[in-house]
Amino acid sequence: MTEDLLDQIEEMSSLMLCKNDIATMLELDPDEFVNVLEDKAGEAWKRFQTGRMKTITQVRKSIFELAANGSSPAQTEAMKIIRESKMEDI
Repeated sequence: MTEDLLDQIEEMSSLMLCKNDIATMLELDPDEFVNVLEDKAGEAWKRFQTGRMKTITQVRKSIFELAANGSSPAQTEAMKIIRESKMEDI
């Protein structure tokens, strides 16, 4: 895959598009694209995950900032994230 294609995969995954939608937008065979992403050592999978994690990180940062500023819904969501993180670390 070209660097440009990998950049597009990362960008689209950061918008939380599903694998099939990304394949469609990039005019790739959806089954072949999903197979490429199954290789967790491959660059395509790394870029797909990077895009997703960048967005998740941005959203979490916003939630914690809102929670620190007194937003009750954000505080509830922040506590949920904290509980889930603690469970993953066990």
